[in-house]
Amino acid sequence: DPKEKKRSSIAQAISKYVQVAPPSRLLSLVGQAMKWQQHAGILPPNTRIDVFRGVAADAIEESEQCPTQIAKTVKFGTKSHPECATFSPDGQYCVSGSVDGFVEVWDYQTAMLRKDLSYQEEGAFMMHEKAVIGIAFSKDSELLATGAQDGQLKIWRVATGQCVRRYEKAHNEGITFISWSKDSSQILTASFDYTARAHGLKSGKTLKEYRGHTSYVNTAVYSRDGGRVITASSDGHVIIWDSRTTEQMHTIVPPPPPHMPSTIHYAVNAAFMAPAAPGQSGNEDEGLIYVCSRTNTVQLMNMQGQVIKSFTSGKRDKGDFVAMTPSPKGDWLYAAAEDNKLYCFSTQSGALEQTLQVAEKEVIGLVHHPSRNVLAAYSSDGTMAFLKP
Repeated sequence: DPKEKKRSSIAQAISKYVQVAPPSRLLSLVGQAMKWQQHAGILPPNTRIDVFRGVAADAIEESEQCPTQIAKTVKFGTKSHPECATFSPDGQYCVSGSVDGFVEVWDYQTAMLRKDLSYQEEGAFMMHEKAVIGIAFSKDSELLATGAQDGQLKIWRVATGQCVRRYEKAHNEGITFISWSKDSSQILTASFDYTARAHGLKSGKTLKEYRGHTSYVNTAVYSRDGGRVITASSDGHVIIWDSRTTEQMHTIVPPPPPHMPSTIHYAVNAAFMAPAAPGQSGNEDEGLIYVCSRTNTVQLMNMQGQVIKSFTSGKRDKGDFVAMTPSPKGDWLYAAAEDNKLYCFSTQSGALEQTLQVAEKEVIGLVHHPSRNVLAAYSSDGTMAFLKP
């Protein structure tokens, strides 16, 4: 058959330029990669790995326990401190943004810089001209949004350290907080300019503005279905917005604790969605929110502003909360107070179960690992402490 002859002569002619790997090569490559990941501390030792999804098969299930100790600490330079930090949703990275403009990716198990990211190894860090004060990962952990003191917003590809989008004036003043929409198509930002704004990832443009607060907006998040935006402000209000029309649906003034005058509005540091209890997916009114005001009480509320539960430090002096985060499954509520202590509350009973000194100077923020019992507390004393049970 002349066709076959021609084929085999062509095959022979090019064979000397072609290298062949044995069919088992891919498996041994995957094996080597996993050994390296284990060595680098990315994969927990002795766990079964789901190679297809790239996760440890049993790393996901840890029952939630509150921290009792500082396991590791990152110490920033004398003139620097972290202003914001976050974990990636896949649990691989902990990233901080600092007052000197650097964005750094850490290994939370060792508190060392991640050197498996070649750009960090080479000293080519992700950065801004001004202090980085807001930070958040896209839901697939591939993109990182960072916001600076001058209102600039940048989107980075974490694997390569490349800046893939920049919004020079996402706000007229500093960006205090960032979160992503459920499908990661929009980035929601809060700012010192009294507004929250939504920006399109594809278009690179600012799409929506939520205007109505009379002071700094400190946090802005989407409700679980994305239909609402929830903002917390130093004006003492939490506003629930229609995310599409930007119309204000509800304004909530968290009631102060009994020992504080009710005529004064207390700055709201944060309002976050409470994790859904198992089997509580279609919650009758889009879920509950944790509201942390500059008082000694964090409140669990519904979207109409009714208080469901209160969590108090019980201290009138230096007992006011400055930062707060729920645990991922919602068993615990963590709040840091002016006394630089972490207060750990059981959400079931509302009881204060544990306190822990986490810094020398004021705590700036708290952030929880998505699936492990690791909590990061970062502070103006230039440290980021990783807390463990």
